[in-house]
Amino acid sequence: MRKFVLYLLCGCLLCGCSRKPEEIIPANDDTDNVYVWLNQTLDAFINTGDTLPSLTSENEEITWTLESGRASIADNVITKAEDAEEYEPIVLLAKVGDKHYRFDHLLLLDEYVAYLISYFTNETDENLKLAYTYDSVYWFKLNSDQAVFSPSVGTKRFRDPSVIRRADGSFTVIATQGYDTDSIYAYDTKDMITFENERLVKVNFSSDDLSMSGKQAWAPEGFYDRTLDRYCIYWSSVEDKGMYYNLSDDLVTVDAPQKFVDTGFEVIDGTIYKDGADYTIILKDERSPMEEYSQLFRGVSHNGWHDFGSFEEPFSGHQSEGPMIMKNMLGDGYYLYYDDYTRSQFKAYYTDEIMDGWFDEIWWESLYIPLDKPAHCYALPVTWKELERMINHYGGI
Repeated sequence: MRKFVLYLLCGCLLCGCSRKPEEIIPANDDTDNVYVWLNQTLDAFINTGDTLPSLTSENEEITWTLESGRASIADNVITKAEDAEEYEPIVLLAKVGDKHYRFDHLLLLDEYVAYLISYFTNETDENLKLAYTYDSVYWFKLNSDQAVFSPSVGTKRFRDPSVIRRADGSFTVIATQGYDTDSIYAYDTKDMITFENERLVKVNFSSDDLSMSGKQAWAPEGFYDRTLDRYCIYWSSVEDKGMYYNLSDDLVTVDAPQKFVDTGFEVIDGTIYKDGADYTIILKDERSPMEEYSQLFRGVSHNGWHDFGSFEEPFSGHQSEGPMIMKNMLGDGYYLYYDDYTRSQFKAYYTDEIMDGWFDEIWWESLYIPLDKPAHCYALPVTWKELERMINHYGGI
């Protein structure tokens, strides 16, 4: 027995067993460029089969391991274990050189297979409707193009609906309440079938730092920011001449609004797309006269969603609003849908690269969208289990 204990002690000294694992993992430091870049690059929601970054922005090699979670990593590809939850919490460790970095607030999901599209019918049916598409071009109805619910509070005008995936994998649906209101609609749902906790969330209000009209909160969209462990809701107000955002812990109460983008002129209807550490925003020039402006244009940021500073000339040639971005899940490129509102038409562009590619208009005849005048759509990537539950409930053709 004494020999066994002696061998054990010698083995620990030779292998470094006396050093605690957490001591080799430095504190998360916002002055560490590698940590900052990796923290911005990692999405809150990772899909099984995804390839984690193999090189840093400075071309340093990255080795990934799991601190917790039912999954495995081989050649930087992460795979869910058979006994993993549908929404499996994970913690990742990244080794770069002689440093280790820890990343939490991550959820491992099944593979995305389709986009869930939320929309309403302009002026005639201001309620939440749903559709889906596998390839961004050929769409399918859910619930036969009929509303899945109608609001019972507020103005009862449910416009510009969008969906936020929450940190636990569930959803919150938000929407414009009307033309002149300080609040937006919000509903919580685990499956996009049963909608709970109906509420109005006041987002347009003044604070010590910012004087606001309290009159408009249009086209709200949002996302979970894992670097902050908080939600961001961004929206538009012509009265306040631009786009603003609120941070929130729970999508029930929100912080005071702050300016979202600063283009130097009035804008509304912005939608953003995240690709690693880079962000693209498509938004509408809201200056007058409408015949000269009212077109879509693009902005980019290489430093997070709050640092859009580079904007291009407009690319849409007619009065345009309500943009929606979808990456092609079955091939290359991106599709951008929008409302050609003075003509009461729904149109689309295609681009090879969402950050800097040329936008080519798509002939309507090459699209299949069997919906009655959809307006201001929003696309959320979903897994097969999520989509199957909706198809089984609503029917999908």
